[in-house]
Amino acid sequence: ELLYNNNFWVPTELGEHYYKKPPFFNWVLLASVWLFGGFSEFALRLPTVLSTIGMGLVIYWLGKKYVNPEFGQINAFLFLVAGGILFYFSTLAEIDLFYSLVTFGSFACLFHFYQTRQFYWLFISCYLLGAIGTLTKGPPSPVFLAFSIGAYFLYKKDFKRLFTLPHFTGIFIYLLIVGGFFFQYQKYHSIPDFLSGLWGQSSEMTVLEQDRFKLVKHLIQFPLDTLKDTLPSTLLIVFAIRKGLWKMLRQNELIAFAVILFLVNIPVYWLSPGSKQRYIYMLYPFLFMTFSWCYLQTRHITDWRSKAFRILSGVLIATLALGTLALNFVPDLDFLSYRLPFSLISFAGLTIVFYIYIRQPRLTLATLILATVIARIVFDLTVLPQRAHNSNAQKDKALAAEISAIVGQEDLYIYQSGRISFTTVYYLDILRRKPLVRNYEQQKEAYYLAPPNWINAPHEKLMEFDYKGTQIVLFRFR
Repeated sequence: ELLYNNNFWVPTELGEHYYKKPPFFNWVLLASVWLFGGFSEFALRLPTVLSTIGMGLVIYWLGKKYVNPEFGQINAFLFLVAGGILFYFSTLAEIDLFYSLVTFGSFACLFHFYQTRQFYWLFISCYLLGAIGTLTKGPPSPVFLAFSIGAYFLYKKDFKRLFTLPHFTGIFIYLLIVGGFFFQYQKYHSIPDFLSGLWGQSSEMTVLEQDRFKLVKHLIQFPLDTLKDTLPSTLLIVFAIRKGLWKMLRQNELIAFAVILFLVNIPVYWLSPGSKQRYIYMLYPFLFMTFSWCYLQTRHITDWRSKAFRILSGVLIATLALGTLALNFVPDLDFLSYRLPFSLISFAGLTIVFYIYIRQPRLTLATLILATVIARIVFDLTVLPQRAHNSNAQKDKALAAEISAIVGQEDLYIYQSGRISFTTVYYLDILRRKPLVRNYEQQKEAYYLAPPNWINAPHEKLMEFDYKGTQIVLFRFR
């Protein structure tokens, strides 16, 4: 819609002003669309994939430089194979991994330039990336900036550094970039309306906007979801269960930094019932660094921790291996002509990994990561084809084609406050080369989409379909 409206400053959704996020990520998507010649799934998903790889590279560089190459490699891989990222969010054209790269980049700059005592570079880079983050997702970025810079300088007993010219220079750059955006925005639309909508998007997730039951449920569920989402690295947590943990973590400046930034930033999300796991992807590397540091410090000691890690890793690898055989009993995969031989090959590959795991205890973590990578390849050749063959997204895409075949290039609207799948909206826009928008008026000969009980005037019904349990009609007013 930015492109169609020829206005890159004021986002719209279905023709109405969109206040939930500023448009920086939309600009990134449009750049990819321009580079690859159109609105393809590849062009829109590529920024997510590159952001994921970029996160891995930054994590590796930090670990290599301030600990050792092995530490950098382990943590980069632990991020890339984290279950929620590897099997879900890295496959989508979503904002969160790009935003995580920008935000984690600011964390890396904060740490690196503090170590090298380059304070102009520290504040300029942090506030530059913070400004990009603000124009990407709004209020979370200044919160990350304030909490992270404040907490780390306080830890270093260097708080007076925040009242120096380098810091004020960084703040000036932040205000210049964000202020420049709002200067352009106000030429076309009301800034108070935009800020009100932006704040509403963020505040509706907080405890102030949720009931006590949701808060209690979230307090219990959020850490459990985090541990589930970060598998297989979660298994390393056993090495962090020990006396003198903080003393061990403080042995390295990067690990102390990781612990401080995780602890100072996580409460904002832990105490906000509307928070999702994808909102804290930029904090995941700090968990991995903490767990893997404890692992590397004590991996040669045979105790209950190493035994527990060995057993849990073996169970997970064996489960993945057996899961490949179970593919033959999933009805939704019946259409795959290669299912049986592929499942046997996958089982053989994971069995070899399990054999290495049994024979080489020192390679337990490596075999765990390798098994996860193989599981992703299995996912690519089974689940993704199934989604393309018969899934809700595929049905939405087919529905868009059916509606487009009926409507052609004639005017088509969402009637009043009606809703349909945004996947359908996207493919309708692509097929018709113009955006689907809302219309609150009864315009004769135009096409509309709405629930049938909303239509109180003579009309011609052309087709009907279901959206989340609600019947939606394609019709024309007579």
